[in-house]
Amino acid sequence: MNLDRIEAILRLLQRQQHVGELSVEGDGWKLRALKGRGAFFPPSDLAEEAESEAPERHVVRAGIVGVFRAADYSFRPADYIARGTVLGNIDAMRILTPVHAEENGYLLDALVGDGDPVEYGQELFVLTPDSAEARGET
Repeated sequence: MNLDRIEAILRLLQRQQHVGELSVEGDGWKLRALKGRGAFFPPSDLAEEAESEAPERHVVRAGIVGVFRAADYSFRPADYIARGTVLGNIDAMRILTPVHAEENGYLLDALVGDGDPVEYGQELFVLTPDSAEARGET
């Protein structure tokens, strides 16, 4: 197992709030990772309250399990993303499934990188809603 895969697994553990421990084994290697004592898992009612106070945003989620493959063009925060833009692909058994933006908006955060494993429903990209005011149109 190479260092890039270990880093990808640890990033995945860090992003998954509901997972506190991860153990992976392969031919001749074993990896076990635990989140530190400082990890905080808010009760569901507090999480819902925090979400209601958060500004509106669009989340692009994984439709299948696989490995994320970045698009040819590297998107950066604040880039305008039009509805239907291919943000990357998910590789599942050597079949690439495109990941499309479902709404217009500006890229706020890319939560995955090329080669990261993804789960069904996992958040991949966060977009702020597109508005005429944000583009200077009135």
